[in-house]
Amino acid sequence: MKLSTQFPLATLFFKHWSTDDTECGVVIAKASFNRDANRWVADDNPVLELEDTFAGDPGCTPLVQEQDIAPGKVGTDLIVHAVARSPDAALLGDWPVSLTIEDRLHYDFQVRGPSRWSKGPRGKWTRTPPELVSEIPITYDLAYGGTTTDPDGEEQTYQNNPSGCGHVTSHHLSEQTEFNAPQIGLLAEFLSPDPLAEMSVHGFGPIAKSWLPRRGHAGTFDQTWKTTRHPRMPKDYALTFWNAAPAPMQCDPPLRGNEIVSVGGVSHSGPVRLKLPSVACALHLGPDGAHPQKMVLDTVTLDLRSADPSDYRVDLIWRLWLATPDRFQSAEIAGYALED
Repeated sequence: MKLSTQFPLATLFFKHWSTDDTECGVVIAKASFNRDANRWVADDNPVLELEDTFAGDPGCTPLVQEQDIAPGKVGTDLIVHAVARSPDAALLGDWPVSLTIEDRLHYDFQVRGPSRWSKGPRGKWTRTPPELVSEIPITYDLAYGGTTTDPDGEEQTYQNNPSGCGHVTSHHLSEQTEFNAPQIGLLAEFLSPDPLAEMSVHGFGPIAKSWLPRRGHAGTFDQTWKTTRHPRMPKDYALTFWNAAPAPMQCDPPLRGNEIVSVGGVSHSGPVRLKLPSVACALHLGPDGAHPQKMVLDTVTLDLRSADPSDYRVDLIWRLWLATPDRFQSAEIAGYALED
């Protein structure tokens, strides 16, 4: 299908197997917006990401940018790139970070300055007080996880976050005298005196397809799948596999645009409150465009890393499944304003 648009959108059409094993068409539209004088201004040249981008080695560093080419998602992925910043730039040992969309979503965790687990002369482990800081990158490198080595020399990776820190075994404790403690987590978990106590993984960024629990939604790729179903997805595959946002940041039913997103703990000036762009997309099928179909906003990515709000950015992705992809040879994607 040939797609056209008169709006600043990056578009793509491809075919994929739907969840009922039939072949469907997938239409994608992406818009990017920059911040200017407290309003969003559309970028004239949005770009579709065609591959996953990692901070470094894909096996042991966080996913920075998920590819945009997905057949579909359940609800809307909300992804936020941010740096935790203390109130009034004060030097603090820790402070809370939160994300809220009224009546839809609330997610919070704690960030802390660098600290270490240290073994005392009698073998007792204690966690040093956090250093006083005013900024902490919100990255899975600083959340609980990582890789340790067992007595046989085999690496033991924490599958929910291979890039993190603080994950140790009894063997590791017997061989080491100190190691880095996580800086992102729940306040109650930071109070545990046990260096072996497992912590939950927290952050705002995308989860890699190879990490748990996301990997578990892909289904079973065994010999039966290879001989009876390939190239279709396994029978136990779930569409949520394509959701890259942390579970608390997946919104079902989907967002529509216009929502106010409030992010606390990421600006020295106080909570950041941003209204998502008031725009939506529809696909007009056929030469006369007489069959419009509303597209679903399934990915919202906010970039709040800059200390200057004028540098904030948001990407929106709409997606639509077509049950009969060969019925139409062309289609136009139109953007339209949402009412408050």
